[in-house]
Amino acid sequence: MARTPIRRRARAARAAACAVILGFVATACGPHPAASIAVRSTALNLEFARPDLAKPIPPKILVNLLPAPPPVAVTGPVSVPTPAPIVIPLPVSNQCPPPSHKAKPAAPLKGSTLGSPAAGFYVYDTKGKATVSGGAQNVTVVVPPVTQVAVSKSSQQAPDATVAAEGGAPASGKETEYTVTTHLSDTVSQVDELMVSATSINLMQRTLSDGERTMLFTPTPQVQLVKFGAVGSTWKSSGTDSGSGAVMNYQGTIAATKAVNVCGQLVNTYQVTYSSSLANPTEGEIIRTNGNDPNSLLVAPQLGGLIISQHIDTDDIRFNAALSGYIGVTLNYDSTVHRLTPTKTPAGL
Repeated sequence: MARTPIRRRARAARAAACAVILGFVATACGPHPAASIAVRSTALNLEFARPDLAKPIPPKILVNLLPAPPPVAVTGPVSVPTPAPIVIPLPVSNQCPPPSHKAKPAAPLKGSTLGSPAAGFYVYDTKGKATVSGGAQNVTVVVPPVTQVAVSKSSQQAPDATVAAEGGAPASGKETEYTVTTHLSDTVSQVDELMVSATSINLMQRTLSDGERTMLFTPTPQVQLVKFGAVGSTWKSSGTDSGSGAVMNYQGTIAATKAVNVCGQLVNTYQVTYSSSLANPTEGEIIRTNGNDPNSLLVAPQLGGLIISQHIDTDDIRFNAALSGYIGVTLNYDSTVHRLTPTKTPAGL
Protein backbone atom coordinates (compact mmCIF):
# COMPACT_ATOMS: atom_id res chain seq x y z
CA MET A 1 0.00 0.00 0.00
CA ALA A 2 2.86 2.36 0.70
CA ARG A 3 3.95 2.22 -2.93
CA THR A 4 0.55 3.24 -4.38
CA PRO A 5 1.22 7.05 -4.42
CA ILE A 6 4.53 6.48 -6.22
CA ARG A 7 2.85 4.32 -8.84
CA ARG A 8 0.17 6.96 -9.35
CA ARG A 9 2.80 9.66 -9.84
CA ALA A 10 4.64 7.45 -12.33
CA ARG A 11 1.45 6.87 -14.32
CA ALA A 12 0.72 10.61 -14.27
CA ALA A 13 4.22 11.38 -15.45
CA ARG A 14 3.96 8.92 -18.34
CA ALA A 15 0.62 10.42 -19.35
CA ALA A 16 2.12 13.91 -19.27
CA ALA A 17 5.03 12.83 -21.44
CA CYS A 18 2.61 11.32 -23.97
CA ALA A 19 0.72 14.61 -24.07
CA VAL A 20 3.92 16.42 -25.02
CA ILE A 21 4.78 13.92 -27.74
CA LEU A 22 1.26 14.02 -29.19
CA GLY A 23 1.43 17.81 -29.21
CA PHE A 24 4.55 17.80 -31.36
CA VAL A 25 3.18 15.12 -33.70
CA ALA A 26 0.07 17.22 -34.27
CA THR A 27 2.09 20.27 -35.28
CA ALA A 28 4.00 18.30 -37.90
CA CYS A 29 0.89 18.20 -40.10
CA GLY A 30 0.41 21.98 -40.17
CA PRO A 31 -1.23 24.66 -38.04
CA HIS A 32 -3.11 23.11 -35.15
CA PRO A 33 -4.61 25.34 -32.46
CA ALA A 34 -4.54 22.55 -29.88
CA ALA A 35 -0.81 21.92 -30.20
CA SER A 36 0.31 24.53 -27.70
CA ILE A 37 -2.50 23.55 -25.31
CA ALA A 38 -1.22 19.97 -25.14
CA VAL A 39 2.25 21.14 -24.17
CA ARG A 40 1.06 23.85 -21.80
CA SER A 41 -0.94 21.29 -19.82
CA THR A 42 2.27 19.48 -18.87
CA ALA A 43 3.96 20.75 -15.72
CA LEU A 44 7.72 21.07 -16.05
CA ASN A 45 8.30 19.19 -12.81
CA LEU A 46 6.77 16.13 -14.50
CA GLU A 47 8.83 16.32 -17.67
CA PHE A 48 11.57 14.21 -16.07
CA ALA A 49 9.04 11.59 -14.85
CA ARG A 50 10.69 11.40 -11.41
CA PRO A 51 11.87 14.89 -10.33
CA ASP A 52 13.68 13.41 -7.34
CA LEU A 53 15.74 11.28 -9.73
CA ALA A 54 16.24 13.94 -12.43
CA LYS A 55 19.79 14.85 -13.29
CA PRO A 56 20.83 18.34 -12.11
CA ILE A 57 21.20 20.77 -14.98
CA PRO A 58 24.96 21.06 -15.61
CA PRO A 59 26.46 24.55 -15.11
CA LYS A 60 27.59 24.64 -18.75
CA ILE A 61 23.99 24.26 -19.96
CA LEU A 62 22.79 26.94 -17.57
CA VAL A 63 25.39 29.38 -18.85
CA ASN A 64 24.50 28.61 -22.45
CA LEU A 65 20.76 29.09 -21.96
CA LEU A 66 20.58 32.08 -19.63
CA PRO A 67 21.11 35.54 -21.13
CA ALA A 68 22.98 36.57 -18.01
CA PRO A 69 25.23 39.63 -17.61
CA PRO A 70 28.95 38.92 -18.15
CA PRO A 71 29.91 38.85 -14.42
CA VAL A 72 27.52 35.97 -13.66
CA ALA A 73 29.43 32.72 -13.15
CA VAL A 74 27.85 29.34 -12.44
CA THR A 75 29.82 27.65 -9.70
CA GLY A 76 27.61 24.64 -9.11
CA PRO A 77 24.72 22.65 -10.58
CA VAL A 78 22.10 23.84 -8.11
CA SER A 79 21.90 27.61 -8.30
CA VAL A 80 23.13 30.69 -10.06
CA PRO A 81 23.69 33.89 -8.04
CA THR A 82 21.33 36.71 -8.98
CA PRO A 83 23.53 39.77 -9.56
CA ALA A 84 22.57 43.37 -9.01
CA PRO A 85 21.67 45.29 -12.18
CA ILE A 86 24.70 46.45 -14.11
CA VAL A 87 24.90 50.01 -15.35
CA ILE A 88 26.84 50.32 -18.60
CA PRO A 89 27.93 53.94 -19.05
CA LEU A 90 26.98 55.43 -22.39
CA PRO A 91 28.92 58.17 -24.19
CA VAL A 92 28.16 61.71 -23.08
CA SER A 93 26.43 62.37 -26.40
CA ASN A 94 23.92 59.63 -25.53
CA GLN A 95 22.88 61.16 -22.20
CA CYS A 96 19.20 62.15 -22.11
CA PRO A 97 17.54 65.24 -20.64
CA PRO A 98 16.15 64.88 -17.09
CA PRO A 99 12.51 63.77 -16.78
CA SER A 100 11.53 67.32 -15.83
CA HIS A 101 12.72 68.60 -19.23
CA LYS A 102 9.90 69.31 -21.69
CA ALA A 103 9.98 66.75 -24.47
CA LYS A 104 10.07 67.77 -28.12
CA PRO A 105 6.72 67.42 -29.95
CA ALA A 106 6.02 64.13 -31.68
CA ALA A 107 5.78 63.72 -35.44
CA PRO A 108 2.33 62.67 -36.69
CA LEU A 109 1.52 58.98 -36.42
CA LYS A 110 1.33 57.34 -39.84
CA GLY A 111 -1.13 54.57 -40.55
CA SER A 112 1.45 52.37 -42.26
CA THR A 113 4.93 52.18 -43.70
CA LEU A 114 6.50 50.94 -46.91
CA GLY A 115 10.06 51.47 -45.67
CA SER A 116 12.30 50.33 -42.82
CA PRO A 117 13.92 51.89 -39.74
CA ALA A 118 17.17 53.81 -40.18
CA ALA A 119 20.02 51.33 -40.49
CA GLY A 120 22.51 51.05 -37.66
CA PHE A 121 22.86 49.95 -34.05
CA TYR A 122 20.26 50.73 -31.39
CA VAL A 123 20.54 50.41 -27.61
CA TYR A 124 17.47 49.24 -25.68
CA ASP A 125 17.19 49.68 -21.91
CA THR A 126 16.03 46.30 -20.61
CA LYS A 127 14.71 45.07 -17.28
CA GLY A 128 13.54 41.57 -16.46
CA LYS A 129 14.57 38.03 -15.63
CA ALA A 130 15.34 34.68 -17.22
CA THR A 131 14.62 31.29 -15.66
CA VAL A 132 15.71 27.77 -16.55
CA SER A 133 13.56 24.94 -15.13
CA GLY A 134 14.13 21.21 -15.24
CA GLY A 135 13.02 18.42 -12.93
CA ALA A 136 12.86 19.94 -9.45
CA GLN A 137 15.40 22.65 -10.31
CA ASN A 138 14.77 26.33 -11.06
CA VAL A 139 17.52 28.88 -11.72
CA THR A 140 16.75 32.58 -12.25
CA VAL A 141 19.01 35.51 -13.16
CA VAL A 142 18.38 39.08 -14.23
CA VAL A 143 18.46 39.84 -17.94
CA PRO A 144 21.34 42.14 -18.98
CA PRO A 145 20.19 45.78 -18.74
CA VAL A 146 21.35 46.66 -22.26
CA THR A 147 20.04 44.95 -25.39
CA GLN A 148 21.87 45.55 -28.67
CA VAL A 149 19.72 45.68 -31.81
CA ALA A 150 21.17 46.01 -35.32
CA VAL A 151 18.99 47.04 -38.27
CA SER A 152 20.44 46.33 -41.71
CA LYS A 153 20.21 48.51 -44.79
CA SER A 154 17.04 47.72 -46.70
CA SER A 155 16.65 46.51 -50.26
CA GLN A 156 13.76 46.36 -52.71
CA GLN A 157 12.63 42.89 -53.68
CA ALA A 158 9.90 41.36 -55.82
CA PRO A 159 7.14 39.73 -53.76
CA ASP A 160 7.18 35.95 -53.59
CA ALA A 161 4.37 33.63 -54.67
CA THR A 162 2.52 33.83 -51.35
CA VAL A 163 2.07 37.61 -51.42
CA ALA A 164 -1.73 37.32 -51.54
CA ALA A 165 -1.68 35.80 -48.06
CA GLU A 166 0.89 38.29 -46.76
CA GLY A 167 -0.86 41.61 -47.24
CA GLY A 168 -0.54 42.46 -50.93
CA ALA A 169 2.21 44.08 -52.99
CA PRO A 170 2.80 47.85 -52.85
CA ALA A 171 1.84 49.90 -55.89
CA SER A 172 5.52 49.99 -56.89
CA GLY A 173 5.52 46.21 -57.23
CA LYS A 174 8.52 45.98 -54.85
CA GLU A 175 8.63 45.20 -51.16
CA THR A 176 11.17 46.50 -48.64
CA GLU A 177 13.33 43.80 -47.10
CA TYR A 178 15.61 44.23 -44.08
CA THR A 179 17.05 42.32 -41.12
CA VAL A 180 16.77 43.00 -37.39
CA THR A 181 19.34 41.29 -35.14
CA THR A 182 18.64 41.36 -31.40
CA HIS A 183 21.36 40.40 -28.89
CA LEU A 184 20.07 39.87 -25.36
CA SER A 185 23.57 38.70 -24.44
CA ASP A 186 26.71 37.31 -26.06
CA THR A 187 25.07 33.88 -26.37
CA VAL A 188 21.35 34.60 -26.80
CA SER A 189 20.15 36.25 -30.02
CA GLN A 190 17.30 36.48 -32.52
CA VAL A 191 17.66 37.39 -36.19
CA ASP A 192 14.49 38.34 -38.07
CA GLU A 193 14.45 38.82 -41.83
CA LEU A 194 11.43 41.05 -42.51
CA MET A 195 9.45 42.03 -45.59
CA VAL A 196 7.10 45.03 -45.72
CA SER A 197 3.94 44.42 -47.75
CA ALA A 198 1.26 46.97 -48.61
CA THR A 199 -0.54 46.34 -45.32
CA SER A 200 1.81 44.56 -42.93
CA ILE A 201 5.32 43.77 -41.70
CA ASN A 202 5.99 40.10 -42.35
CA LEU A 203 8.40 37.53 -40.97
CA MET A 204 10.35 35.86 -43.79
CA GLN A 205 12.85 34.01 -41.62
CA ARG A 206 13.80 33.78 -37.94
CA THR A 207 17.02 32.40 -36.48
CA LEU A 208 17.10 31.73 -32.73
CA SER A 209 20.47 31.04 -31.14
CA ASP A 210 21.89 30.30 -27.72
CA GLY A 211 24.78 28.19 -26.51
CA GLU A 212 22.76 24.99 -26.84
CA ARG A 213 21.09 25.21 -30.24
CA THR A 214 20.36 27.29 -33.34
CA MET A 215 16.83 27.08 -34.79
CA LEU A 216 16.12 28.33 -38.32
CA PHE A 217 12.48 28.97 -39.16
CA THR A 218 11.37 29.95 -42.69
CA PRO A 219 7.56 30.09 -42.84
CA THR A 220 5.30 29.71 -45.85
CA PRO A 221 3.32 31.84 -46.09
CA GLN A 222 5.15 34.63 -44.31
CA VAL A 223 3.75 35.42 -40.86
CA GLN A 224 2.25 38.89 -40.42
CA LEU A 225 3.80 40.30 -37.24
CA VAL A 226 2.22 43.76 -37.54
CA LYS A 227 -0.85 44.42 -39.65
CA PHE A 228 -1.65 48.07 -40.30
CA GLY A 229 -5.12 49.30 -39.47
CA ALA A 230 -7.30 51.23 -37.06
CA VAL A 231 -7.31 50.76 -33.30
CA GLY A 232 -9.29 47.62 -32.55
CA SER A 233 -8.12 45.77 -35.67
CA THR A 234 -7.27 42.09 -35.13
CA TRP A 235 -5.64 39.44 -37.29
CA LYS A 236 -4.43 35.86 -37.27
CA SER A 237 -1.49 34.54 -39.26
CA SER A 238 0.37 31.25 -39.49
CA GLY A 239 3.22 29.72 -41.47
CA THR A 240 4.94 26.36 -41.76
CA ASP A 241 8.58 25.56 -42.41
CA SER A 242 8.53 22.86 -45.08
CA GLY A 243 11.96 21.58 -44.07
CA SER A 244 11.49 21.05 -40.32
CA GLY A 245 7.69 20.95 -40.09
CA ALA A 246 7.85 23.78 -37.54
CA VAL A 247 4.63 25.81 -37.30
CA MET A 248 4.10 29.37 -36.06
CA ASN A 249 0.63 30.54 -35.06
CA TYR A 250 0.26 34.26 -34.39
CA GLN A 251 -2.63 36.52 -33.48
CA GLY A 252 -2.45 40.25 -32.84
CA THR A 253 -4.54 43.29 -31.98
CA ILE A 254 -3.94 47.02 -32.42
CA ALA A 255 -4.97 47.86 -28.87
CA ALA A 256 -4.34 51.62 -28.70
CA THR A 257 -2.14 54.55 -29.69
CA LYS A 258 0.44 55.84 -27.26
CA ALA A 259 2.98 58.67 -27.08
CA VAL A 260 6.36 57.70 -25.59
CA ASN A 261 9.19 59.95 -24.40
CA VAL A 262 12.41 58.64 -25.91
CA CYS A 263 15.38 60.60 -24.61
CA GLY A 264 13.50 63.91 -24.68
CA GLN A 265 11.64 63.24 -27.94
CA LEU A 266 7.96 62.27 -27.95
CA VAL A 267 7.11 59.45 -30.36
CA ASN A 268 3.60 58.48 -31.43
CA THR A 269 3.10 54.72 -31.63
CA TYR A 270 0.56 51.97 -32.14
CA GLN A 271 0.33 49.55 -29.22
CA VAL A 272 0.12 45.99 -30.55
CA THR A 273 -0.69 43.09 -28.25
CA TYR A 274 -0.09 39.57 -29.53
CA SER A 275 0.36 35.93 -28.66
CA SER A 276 2.31 33.37 -30.63
CA SER A 277 3.52 29.80 -30.59
CA LEU A 278 6.34 28.20 -32.54
CA ALA A 279 6.36 24.40 -32.40
CA ASN A 280 9.27 22.49 -33.90
CA PRO A 281 8.60 18.71 -33.79
CA THR A 282 11.97 17.91 -35.37
CA GLU A 283 13.82 19.39 -32.40
CA GLY A 284 11.18 18.61 -29.77
CA GLU A 285 10.76 22.30 -28.90
CA ILE A 286 7.91 24.75 -28.49
CA ILE A 287 8.11 28.48 -27.76
CA ARG A 288 4.90 30.21 -26.74
CA THR A 289 3.57 33.35 -25.14
CA ASN A 290 2.56 33.11 -21.49
CA GLY A 291 -1.21 32.70 -21.66
CA ASN A 292 -1.73 34.99 -18.67
CA ASP A 293 0.56 37.76 -19.91
CA PRO A 294 0.24 38.68 -23.63
CA ASN A 295 3.28 40.14 -25.32
CA SER A 296 3.09 43.72 -26.58
CA LEU A 297 5.07 46.14 -28.68
CA LEU A 298 4.95 49.85 -29.53
CA VAL A 299 5.64 50.42 -33.23
CA ALA A 300 6.18 53.73 -35.05
CA PRO A 301 5.30 53.44 -38.79
CA GLN A 302 6.49 57.02 -39.38
CA LEU A 303 9.96 55.78 -38.34
CA GLY A 304 9.87 52.89 -40.78
CA GLY A 305 8.26 50.47 -38.35
CA LEU A 306 10.85 50.95 -35.59
CA ILE A 307 9.94 49.07 -32.42
CA ILE A 308 10.06 51.68 -29.65
CA SER A 309 9.29 49.37 -26.75
CA GLN A 310 8.19 45.83 -26.11
CA HIS A 311 7.10 43.48 -23.34
CA ILE A 312 8.10 39.82 -23.68
CA ASP A 313 6.91 36.89 -21.56
CA THR A 314 7.59 33.57 -23.30
CA ASP A 315 8.21 29.95 -22.34
CA ASP A 316 10.59 27.78 -24.37
CA ILE A 317 10.20 24.05 -23.66
CA ARG A 318 12.68 21.75 -25.34
CA PHE A 319 13.93 18.18 -25.03
CA ASN A 320 17.50 17.72 -23.79
CA ALA A 321 18.94 14.31 -24.65
CA ALA A 322 21.78 14.61 -22.14
CA LEU A 323 19.29 15.02 -19.30
CA SER A 324 16.73 12.59 -20.77
CA GLY A 325 13.98 15.13 -20.22
CA TYR A 326 12.57 18.56 -20.99
CA ILE A 327 14.05 21.91 -20.00
CA GLY A 328 12.03 25.10 -19.79
CA VAL A 329 13.47 28.54 -20.48
CA THR A 330 11.31 31.53 -19.51
CA LEU A 331 12.09 35.09 -20.58
CA ASN A 332 10.12 37.91 -18.96
CA TYR A 333 11.38 41.44 -19.65
CA ASP A 334 10.57 44.96 -20.85
CA SER A 335 12.79 46.79 -23.32
CA THR A 336 12.69 50.41 -24.58
CA VAL A 337 14.91 52.05 -27.18
CA HIS A 338 17.38 54.48 -25.59
CA ARG A 339 17.72 56.84 -28.55
CA LEU A 340 15.97 57.16 -31.90
CA THR A 341 19.19 57.79 -33.83
CA PRO A 342 21.26 54.66 -34.43
CA THR A 343 25.04 54.53 -34.24
CA LYS A 344 27.44 53.08 -36.81
CA THR A 345 29.01 50.72 -34.28
CA PRO A 346 27.55 48.83 -31.29
CA ALA A 347 27.43 50.94 -28.12
CA GLY A 348 30.12 50.14 -25.60
CA LEU A 349 32.19 48.14 -28.10
